[in-house]
Amino acid sequence: MGKKRQTTGKVVMMTDETRRVGFLSLSKNGRRHDKRLLDKADIVRHIPSTVTVWADTGFQGINKQHPKLPKKATRKTPLSPEQKKENKLISGIRITVEHAIAGIKRLGCMTQSLRNRRPFIDDTFILLSAVLWNFHLRRD
Repeated sequence: MGKKRQTTGKVVMMTDETRRVGFLSLSKNGRRHDKRLLDKADIVRHIPSTVTVWADTGFQGINKQHPKLPKKATRKTPLSPEQKKENKLISGIRITVEHAIAGIKRLGCMTQSLRNRRPFIDDTFILLSAVLWNFHLRRD
């Protein structure tokens, strides 16, 4: 039978160091690139240059404004040991974002397939999930 292919949704999310969700973009098709979603949300120009942005390698285009991105390796230019060490440090900082994503996915509506066809219902679900996650963090 094979794997059942499903369409996915993608959002751009910003968190702080306490795993609290501060920004969610509107959800788009999962095939769209991360950098294009970020450009469409137009959030980078609102971030002061004094704030450090720790993003993953999908956002390579913003390194002119915020230079703290992990380096990507290619076949022609593998990473040096110093670059690998720096990427490991960045991923240790970025793990808070992954914990926030996992916290949002605690609700079953975020992990199961959505069969409802109402407009913006997926955005409503992710917003409610993020609000509940932030409420959960406030209680701890």
